[in-house]
Amino acid sequence: MTDKNDDSICPLCQQNNRCDVKAGSGCWCMNTPVPEELLAQIPAHLKGVSCVCNACIGRYQRQQHLNANVE
Repeated sequence: MTDKNDDSICPLCQQNNRCDVKAGSGCWCMNTPVPEELLAQIPAHLKGVSCVCNACIGRYQRQQHLNANVE
């Protein structure tokens, strides 16, 4: 069995990452910073293969905001 890495799938949640980096106009992912903590969660064999989706970035940011308000 061969694993095929699909660059349209978020390496964290396995959902469509809606990346359109191959389009002439570019993609949202080119202008959205991904927190280092999220990048560190990507399995080694998927690093640099596909984008973390906007939903995962948003969930992470909301969680960080909630954590900051608890302290």
